[in-house]
Amino acid sequence: MWMFQTSKALWLLINLIVQCSSNLHPGFSRLEHGHRLDGSVINSFPEFSFLDCVTECLVTPRCVSVNYFKGANFCELNYEKKETANIKFPESPGWVYSEKDHWPKELAGVCSNSNCSLHEKCAHKKYTKDEHFKCVISDCGIPDRTGNLDLSQTRREDAIGIHRRIHASCSEGYYLIGSGRLTCQSNGEWKYDILCEDEDGWKKYGQRIYRLVTEIETWNSAKIYCESKDAYLVEIDSLDENTWVFENFIVPNLPDDCSIWGCTVWIGGNDRENEGHFVWSRDGNPITFKKWNSRNPDNYNGNEDCIEMRHDGSWNDRQCDHLTLFVCEKDIN
Repeated sequence: MWMFQTSKALWLLINLIVQCSSNLHPGFSRLEHGHRLDGSVINSFPEFSFLDCVTECLVTPRCVSVNYFKGANFCELNYEKKETANIKFPESPGWVYSEKDHWPKELAGVCSNSNCSLHEKCAHKKYTKDEHFKCVISDCGIPDRTGNLDLSQTRREDAIGIHRRIHASCSEGYYLIGSGRLTCQSNGEWKYDILCEDEDGWKKYGQRIYRLVTEIETWNSAKIYCESKDAYLVEIDSLDENTWVFENFIVPNLPDDCSIWGCTVWIGGNDRENEGHFVWSRDGNPITFKKWNSRNPDNYNGNEDCIEMRHDGSWNDRQCDHLTLFVCEKDIN
């Protein structure tokens, strides 16, 4: 029975190829050996024959060309041609490049006249006379290049197909926050793990960026503001970091008269939940490094639960409804 089914499938394949043989020759004659189109892959498939690769392109509306590596039977579908792509078309031994419109539509079988959209592909049973097909999501489309994203540094393995990724960076003058990857989800929408933050106003220290907000706010309002910027009130883990924050955000802004704004900034520490046990506001982790001013914390009048950095870089506990400037912090990765 198995041999009968195998023979039947093989006969159908041969029959299809024989029927199309007069049309296949132009496609084969226009192959470009030793070349590969870089940077425009929709999806890739291992263990594919060359005709399977072409057929997959024909049933995928966005596909306009293919790369095929003969040594490993590896197929890549492209969303651009070499003439229209602003990318490389390098010499690549072992690869073959071909364009969709060089091949007869009949290779797509029942999908040759499908109405699938650009984000879909036509799924059907290959090499049969089954007239049934369905349109399924194939890719997330070409990512939006707005928002100061730079996609010029994509890697060879990057692709826009379902469950594939693209590596991105930020334009000059912007800090990259996140992994720098875009992931194509099964619903056909990109998940962005990248944020490009304008360098203006932000300063980098290690793998974090910091910004002084020159509006006077209560501690809680300052916390909410930082969170609205996908940041958090600054957390200080070492003497070096404390010195850096002090020298970059307090020293340059010290007025002649500290009564103007107190010459202090809010940082993220507080003991509002448990008196005497200071934690960071972002995740409640205990504060390990401390730079208290002499005789502090003293919880003056029993109502000082938030931490400010003073004009000399030391810390002081203060009433949380006091108004002063504050520093926000973001992790870069």
